[in-house]
Amino acid sequence: MRLLQAADAGAYRQIRLAAAADAPAAIGFNQDEIAALSLDDIRSQIAPGASQAVFGAFDGVTLVAVAALRRQARAKLCHRALVQGVFTLPAYRGQGIARLLMRAMQERARTWPGLLWLSLAVHAGNEAASSLYRSCGFCRVGRVPDAVRVGDDFVDEELMECRIDSAAVDARAPADACGGGYQLLEAVPDAATYRHLREAAGLSPKTEEAARRGLAGTLFAVLVREGGETIGMGRVIGDGGSFYQVVDIAVLPGHQGKGLGKRIMAAISGYIEREAPPSAYISLIADGDAQHLYSQYGFVHTAPKSVGMAMLKH
Repeated sequence: MRLLQAADAGAYRQIRLAAAADAPAAIGFNQDEIAALSLDDIRSQIAPGASQAVFGAFDGVTLVAVAALRRQARAKLCHRALVQGVFTLPAYRGQGIARLLMRAMQERARTWPGLLWLSLAVHAGNEAASSLYRSCGFCRVGRVPDAVRVGDDFVDEELMECRIDSAAVDARAPADACGGGYQLLEAVPDAATYRHLREAAGLSPKTEEAARRGLAGTLFAVLVREGGETIGMGRVIGDGGSFYQVVDIAVLPGHQGKGLGKRIMAAISGYIEREAPPSAYISLIADGDAQHLYSQYGFVHTAPKSVGMAMLKH
């Protein structure tokens, strides 16, 4: 994986043509428009600079994945940058390449003075991409109806944003956002934080691999922070349509009994109310007295009609 240079223009054009063919709703150019660009045009699109960085992943000499970071030029907008053109050739998907590219872009973005926000758009039906972006800290901030036209069909886009300085994110929230100086953020924890919170809160431990792979499938997540430390979390996983499961409701012992579990569940309940379609089945496993918390948000015992069953892989 490396920054693309002007000499990579030919390879970049080829993978952009592949993207336009494979995912026409996810790219703003069609194949004819990309093919019509000169190599000089493409060189200007990928040459690294103070406000542009295009990363590529290679298998030998073959460019197999790309992602672009472009900063706004105007003085009033240069605190923001756009993530664009994230694409992996089908044969190379499922190997974590796109996530490596996203992390590389975020690290590059942090080196640009004054840059605070990263923004992107993902078409509303691309749940795999949305999950990837959530796992990298992006949160949904809006929806653009009929954003892209493909033939006679229109596709909505979800708008997502990520503040690249997490401390600055906390500073934007009122000190009493959750009461007592706690802040509630819509964000996915990193694997290390996730594992620590689970074990410290008395939940079953997870390996690094299990955490990393599982977090990539997050539909929605919230974190509770206090003094720069993440002290609570909750997630929703599922297929994004028929089935949702509430998992990982965890608060560090020293912060329990302060209503933070309710704040986490209220945020999750709001997400389910907004996003889950009619007939969706929303489930969870309640440990001990936690059932009383969950019952406040509409959850009921399934027994005797059905009984929860589980298996833990050792």
